Amino acid sequence: MRVPDRLVAAGGYVTRWAADTVGVLLAMSVGTFALVLLARGDPAAVLAATRAGRPATPEQIEAVRVELGLDDPAPVRYLRWLAHASTGDFGLSLRTNAPVGPEVADRLGVTFGLVAGSATVALVVGVAVGVAGAVLRRGALRGGLRVGALLVTSVPAFWLSYLLVLFLALRLHLVPTSGMAGPRTWIMPMAVLGLPAAGVLSRVVAVTLREALDRPYVRAAQARGSSPLSIVLRDGLPNAAGPILSVAGFGIGSLLVATVVVEKIFGWPGLGAYFVQAAGARDVPALQAAVLVMGGGFILANRCADVLHGLIDPRARRSSS
Repeated sequence: MRVPDRLVAAGGYVTRWAADTVGVLLAMSVGTFALVLLARGDPAAVLAATRAGRPATPEQIEAVRVELGLDDPAPVRYLRWLAHASTGDFGLSLRTNAPVGPEVADRLGVTFGLVAGSATVALVVGVAVGVAGAVLRRGALRGGLRVGALLVTSVPAFWLSYLLVLFLALRLHLVPTSGMAGPRTWIMPMAVLGLPAAGVLSRVVAVTLREALDRPYVRAAQARGSSPLSIVLRDGLPNAAGPILSVAGFGIGSLLVATVVVEKIFGWPGLGAYFVQAAGARDVPALQAAVLVMGGGFILANRCADVLHGLIDPRARRSSS
């Protein structure tokens, strides 16, 4: 296939995935709106009490309900909310009476930095341990890597957080217990998020790479005298990229959701902590915004991994068309 034809095919593939992604995001927005709609509590009563500084009267609550459009049918409210949310306008927080959009934008940078650092830890450690597990012969080292990956994958995030705080912060005094005042405060949150994802990724890399290295073209490369590192990088990993990218995309998306626990434990003022505060105060606009952004990030991470898989492996493009 000529280069222009390849570009056209790749462009069509990306366009189809973009259209599918928009559909998935719209479906997720419907689910987000419905779940918050079914939650207990009256947003009008919360906002009226916040404004009055005391329990609101029925007249004040009804006035707020009319102001917010809560007396309209649910489909009308959803379409209005979606139209505003698509421009970044998520309404006013019932807890702070401030616009939700700027609050989410300010906290999203903190969460994005945490996820980016954790994803780097997961990719570097996961791929390195997975490659070692694929190329090493059976023995204590290979078994130890496998057991270690299983352990970090099985430990809950909150328990791993407290273990790291106990040993690294309280006993060894190597890092602060919480906060985000510098690189030393990044170690524990990024380790808590990144290491379990690295454990899952390492097992996928080890299994798929071991299968790829058993193919005839790899044995032919070995017969030609190619170095083991060259065989792994040139022949093994590219042909094992599909499952690795799928798991990596899912893992990175899951990191965004897991920040709800980690940010609260380590005192990071990100979107995860914002979600916890909004849930505790039954702040419906803030909850909708946080769920929509985190869910959208999870979906986009997975879809981007699918697109990369299709661009690397033309067979994936043909199977999805």
